[in-house]
Amino acid sequence: MSLLLILSLERLMTKTPNWHVEKYAAQYRAFLQNKGLLKFQEENTGDKESKKSSPIALYCYLLLPAVVLGVIEYWVLGAFLTFIEQSLVLFVCIGCPVLRSIYKNFLNAADRGDLQACSMYTDQLGHCASQTDSDGSAGAEGKSFGQHLTWLNYQHYAAVMLWFIAFGAPGALFYTLSRSTTEALCDANHPLNVAAGRLMFALDYIPVRVTAFGMLMMGHFSRALPEWLKYALQFDVPAYDVLTQISSKAEVLTPDEHKLQAENAAVEPKVLVKLAKRNVIFLLVITSVLTLVGSLA
Repeated sequence: MSLLLILSLERLMTKTPNWHVEKYAAQYRAFLQNKGLLKFQEENTGDKESKKSSPIALYCYLLLPAVVLGVIEYWVLGAFLTFIEQSLVLFVCIGCPVLRSIYKNFLNAADRGDLQACSMYTDQLGHCASQTDSDGSAGAEGKSFGQHLTWLNYQHYAAVMLWFIAFGAPGALFYTLSRSTTEALCDANHPLNVAAGRLMFALDYIPVRVTAFGMLMMGHFSRALPEWLKYALQFDVPAYDVLTQISSKAEVLTPDEHKLQAENAAVEPKVLVKLAKRNVIFLLVITSVLTLVGSLA
């Protein structure tokens, strides 16, 4: 019920920064920074500061808000208040207004044939934490706007949904806070960037493969299945590569779209966005079925 309600509201409403997790994640990092608990901006630290900025401390501080929320749900709130609280947390955690705005601007630029603007909007999506070795640009990674958009759609929708399904609001909060902090550490070129990247690799390992499986079910199954099987049990491939490789195999272009693809840069992103939307519906259907048969409480 929370998923259906929040996904419907998220599509109908335009979120302000007060209703998005990035604002509160930045405030939480500023709080830790001001209290001297963690350093998010200094690259060269002494022994004392390095101790405070250890990977274990980072993991604990990222997990702390989720633990507190879980304790409140278990000991303080009843069933009805928990439903309201979980729905509110999910609404704050899911989606990305900035991503939606950049996507619309990219489509407008592609429709008028402005390739320079398309390249600019592709880099505006943010590529810092998507790969281990990246200079922050899409060109260096060899990824198209559509492929990177698929990854961001996963991070802001599918992954949040799966963590919410598995662990409720605390799971969604922990994932989104970890994702936001990893981006911030990467942008600052912080020493803890590597540790945060390892955490995100672990958090994305199962969700990205579940999402990729949904894409091959909703797309070109026979072409994408070998790719999914190849990456299913590999522990040395970034989640970004797993999703973009499988989604590129799963995308299905009509004959007309094949002809237009060379002329209009918006064709591929539109196809991949449709695939991502079908995948979200697929996840909702599976969740509903598992709920009805009693596998999910």
